Formats: sequence, structure tokens, C-alpha cells
Amino acid sequence: MKLNYVKHGNGAKTILFGHGFPFDHTMWDAQVEALATDFTVIAPDFRGMGKSPASGKSITDMSDMADDLAELLTDLNVEKCVYCGLSMGGYVGLEFWNRHAERLEGLIFCDTNAKADTPEGATKRLETADKIEVKGSCAFMTNGMKENLMTAETLRDAENPDGVYAVYAKMVCDNNPVGVAAAARGMARRKDFTEKVGKISVPVLILTGEKDLLSPPDAMRQLAERIPDVEFVVIPNAAHLAPMENADAVNATIKQFMNKE
Repeated sequence: MKLNYVKHGNGAKTILFGHGFPFDHTMWDAQVEALATDFTVIAPDFRGMGKSPASGKSITDMSDMADDLAELLTDLNVEKCVYCGLSMGGYVGLEFWNRHAERLEGLIFCDTNAKADTPEGATKRLETADKIEVKGSCAFMTNGMKENLMTAETLRDAENPDGVYAVYAKMVCDNNPVGVAAAARGMARRKDFTEKVGKISVPVLILTGEKDLLSPPDAMRQLAERIPDVEFVVIPNAAHLAPMENADAVNATIKQFMNKE
């Protein structure tokens, strides 16, 4: 699967970004701009999302997305990278490690988890996928998700055309309903990596927004405690979309992690 992507910078180390659901690569714009001065930065749209084509399948598994990333790296002649994924992008990162560990120099997990969905959670995802297809649009999700994803401060700034909320709403409303529905079904049946993350042998950075309701700091800390070589950082003044809500803090933390060794 050939993905739409942006690539900036020509640093010796490469960062590969994986976006959350139901977003696209533009959620990483602040990171791409800030980090491309020191590193090679690649930010794709996962299959069926953003401007990447859909596969035609009704389900896109996290392993499909991981394999797409490996293909992209090969096409770009990039042997190894540090992978950074948020939420769904973190699930893809775990599959990328599971299937393509030789391509990794490090992992960054932002506001995510290693667990599979509960039966109730999986059912809700499948219902959401069906609703997306019936409506032929993702726009209805914008209001339903916002309070779980962003701080009250961000939401109070929702009328700002250049603010975080405006970027969020555009990503959701403009996304491909076919691809988003397929990704939702893939998340519903993703693997549980909780007992496997202790085998990760590359350095890991775990970031979480201090006000994240979906991946709260205590849960992210528990994940960090299972990983041998790990840094755990709580990002202030941010919720689930920490890289967007407090880009300066996230960028500084990623840069410090990348410059180790």
C-alpha cells in the first residue's frame, strides 16, 4: 500500500510519526516543523485515512498499517527509525515492533496503551464503524469525542480558526469514512501486548498528557514499569492530544530523547 506522507529534514536519525484515530498526519505538524531542523522526519497518513488510499477491505488491522510503514521506509531507503505513535498510532507501533523490530532504533508512545479492547469497548467500536458507513461521514464524531480528547482550555478556544480544536475538527470531518470505519474495526480486534512489552529491547519514551482521560498518567506509568529501557514523562496542560495541545513540551522531550547516546 502506497501511503501519502510528508518528509522533511535530512538528519542522520529518522523519526516516523503515526497519527491517532480518526486523524491524519497533520496532527504532527508542530513536531514536523520543530524537529526537521535536527532529524529526518516522516509523517504518513495510514491507509484509508487522510489522503492515503483505502484498501477496499472492510477491516484494516494494526498489522496492515505496520506493514505499510515498513514498505514506506523501504521505498524511502530508510533502514531504521525511531517510531512515534499517538493512541491508535501507538497500537500500530506495537505491531511494527512485533513484525519489523529490525527497523527500530527506538519507540515513543504518546497517550496510548498496550491492552486489547474489552468486549464492551470492541462492541462500541464496531457500532461506530457501522454508523460511519451509514452516514457516509465522520463529522458526527467531532462533538462526541472532543471532551475525551482535549482540555477544557482547548475547548474554550474552539472558535479560534488557527487553534487546536479547528485542526482537530478539520481532520475528523474531512477524513475518508471508508478508511476510518475499517480502522475502527481493526482496533476492535487488535492484539493485547501487555505481557510482551517487557521484551522491547530498544529505548522507549512514554508521554502522556496530565489531563488525559483515555490514557491517564497512572495507566501510562504502569505500562512504563513493564518496559526495561524507558523514560516516562507527563506533559502539563494537555489531555489525550498532548502533541497538539502542548507542542513545545512534547517537542523538547522528543528532541532530548532522540539526542541520547
